[in-house]
Amino acid sequence: MMVAMMWSIRLVMLAMLVSASSVAAQSSDDLKALRQDIDAIRKELREIKDLLRARAAPQPTQPAAPPQDFALDLTGAPVKGASAARVVILEYSDYQ
Repeated sequence: MMVAMMWSIRLVMLAMLVSASSVAAQSSDDLKALRQDIDAIRKELREIKDLLRARAAPQPTQPAAPPQDFALDLTGAPVKGASAARVVILEYSDYQ
């Protein structure tokens, strides 16, 4: 969404610049107004970028707890491989 908005702002600015350069008979007041509009668009774009940077800043989190070792008794359980092999269990989640 943000990329589309940035592209549309760029296209508007490009259209303004092209129309300003193609019409040689425009008065200086019209060109000043156009410059003010472009400056306003640029200022708004900077504000949007600042808001997005502030929003995307990583929030401080608590450090993860250190991993703990557990011993499981698998006596009599069917196993494949070495009975003393280490197993690592990772938890992965996506919060979207």
